[in-house]
Amino acid sequence: MRFQPRILIGFICLFFIFPFITYAEDTIFTKEEWLRKLSDNSVYSGQFLQQFELVPVSKRAAFLAELEAAGTSDYFNARLLILKAHAAYMASLEDGLKAEPMMKSGSPTEIVNLLERAIQLAYKSENDYLIAEISINYAEIAYALKQYEASMMYFINGLELKEKLGIPINPFYYRMLGELLYKIKEYQESIHYSVKSIQVARPMQSTMDSISVMWAHNTTALSYHRLQQFDSAFFYYNRGLDYANMLNMELWRGIISGNMGQVYFELQQFDKALPLLLFDYSISKEADFLDNSANSLQWAARTQLALGNKTKALEFIREAFGLLKNRREPFYERNANNTAFEVFKALGAYDSALYYNKKYEFLKDSLDRVIALSSIKVSKIKANDEKNRYQVMTLQREKEKKELERNILIIVLLLLCLIGLLLFNRHQLKSRLKLEQLEGEKRSMEVEIESARNQLSIITEKVAEKTNLIEKLEKQIQHKTNTEDQQALVIELAQQTILTEEEWFQFKSLFQTIYPTFFAQLKQQVPDITLAEQRLAALIRLQLTSKQIASMLGISVDSVHKTRQRLRQRFNITKEVNIEAFIAAI
Repeated sequence: MRFQPRILIGFICLFFIFPFITYAEDTIFTKEEWLRKLSDNSVYSGQFLQQFELVPVSKRAAFLAELEAAGTSDYFNARLLILKAHAAYMASLEDGLKAEPMMKSGSPTEIVNLLERAIQLAYKSENDYLIAEISINYAEIAYALKQYEASMMYFINGLELKEKLGIPINPFYYRMLGELLYKIKEYQESIHYSVKSIQVARPMQSTMDSISVMWAHNTTALSYHRLQQFDSAFFYYNRGLDYANMLNMELWRGIISGNMGQVYFELQQFDKALPLLLFDYSISKEADFLDNSANSLQWAARTQLALGNKTKALEFIREAFGLLKNRREPFYERNANNTAFEVFKALGAYDSALYYNKKYEFLKDSLDRVIALSSIKVSKIKANDEKNRYQVMTLQREKEKKELERNILIIVLLLLCLIGLLLFNRHQLKSRLKLEQLEGEKRSMEVEIESARNQLSIITEKVAEKTNLIEKLEKQIQHKTNTEDQQALVIELAQQTILTEEEWFQFKSLFQTIYPTFFAQLKQQVPDITLAEQRLAALIRLQLTSKQIASMLGISVDSVHKTRQRLRQRFNITKEVNIEAFIAAI
């Protein structure tokens, strides 16, 4: 038995229905539940596909439109498109249509368009879990539409990604991929995935898995058979036959037996081959699996010919052609024409032999072209898929570039703002520190000025005390008769200088602390002013009396008056101008 789409499509339909039974729920999802579950990657796609079947057919289009209007993300929309593709395919089955009438010449169907949009959204999302799920969904529906090349490519993509992510994989998907690879003669790859299907299945827990394992053993054996590795082929055929017996599936016992008969034929063990081939012919014919029955019968005709039974061989091949008229299958027709060529050649009917040989060559070339075109289609689909990925990645890179440029601009603006803030804070800090420094200097200056005032007050108080003392002594002298010594002492005391040269510098320093520009302004007004005149002016600025000034300078009051007169002349002021007020204004 070769690759049989009819059996596999039936198995797919059963696979679509089985999850619905497994995940059946008593109530239909509300709109809010649909929105949540379509966006939830923990919800298995079979659950919402099953739930959709509960929506009345007349309301499905409006319901899908309502969900589409509420779409919030690429993840949600991609899964919604798969739901729409599934709905479109199931509607075609409900209408009694086949997949082929839905296909327009050279253009994709509505279903394929939905699948393409879904996979592009999945790529755009860059969510590997979503890409894996949509790829598998695409592969299943594409297979149901008999688009085997696209189905194979998306099965490979989806399964490889699921393996990478560590997601548990249904053995059914591995087996389907193994069948597809066998179809285009990729036998090693077919073995690889078929064996994986066997390894991950749980045949003791699930009838579906048991059927899948039986089927995968047969596919693996067929691939080893084509690779001429007959021991491995027999091993897997026998294991598949064990499952067929366990499941009590008579049709599969016949199919696997017929395949084993073909191996015995190639090993030229014709006596072993013939009963197995006839058993398959009988069981398949009874099950109305006429094309497979015809194929086993033409192999039986070839075996009879090898055993020398030409008449029986002719009888078998004629019946095989009769069966194929009722169920056309190009691969089996090619095999039958080749056997007919050998039978008629052995019978010496060369015209008939030539006729069947031409038909055989024609069918062989046609089928080889189909296989070659399938490989080309796979390559084109891969290239188109890569192109889609590249376009999505390019758009994504452009988006990321714009986002990066925007983020860089934002960062630059933030840095500029930060730098501006730091500079402003630094300026504020410097201003505050400078202000604090100035305030400190001001406080220090105020302290110095206060200290200078206090010290000047002490000096002036001493002058006042000396002056008072001298006045008292003078008054006493006026009322008493004093000796010459006593009068000399009073005169000496009156002439005693409180403001010595050393003390003058101390006095001047204190005075400048209080009046820092006084002496400079004196010199500005009178450049050649004398030191004595400066001293007198400073004492007048302190509002000392003539007697106090005389006491401090150790001169007579008359000398003070004379110096006052000189200062008037120096300042060029009249008698009407109060000299004390004039000097205070300096």
